[in-house]
Amino acid sequence: MSFSEHLDNFIKQREQQGQAPGQSYKRKHVIQDPTNQSLAREALAKAQEEASLQATVETKLPHYRINGRCVTDNEAHALHQLETASAPANPERIAYIEQLRKSLKLKKRS
Repeated sequence: MSFSEHLDNFIKQREQQGQAPGQSYKRKHVIQDPTNQSLAREALAKAQEEASLQATVETKLPHYRINGRCVTDNEAHALHQLETASAPANPERIAYIEQLRKSLKLKKRS
């Protein structure tokens, strides 16, 4: 049995099942085409990888991507030193946020 015959049989069976009375509606899984945004993200990532390789070739130094920029070891070290330490979490603020979450869960949505 060829693939086209198998496909024709499958389509006929599916149509017959759809015509049966009293059959409940079932969700069908649909494979969606990639969106413009996801295509743009992939293109941007590819362009950044290519830029990193090109920078490595041109300067003969290894480059790394940090926040979308190609930087050398020295620049990466300088960026790391410029980073500021984050403030410690305030337990009172965390408790207040948790209390707000609980109160929002208790409210009924209308």
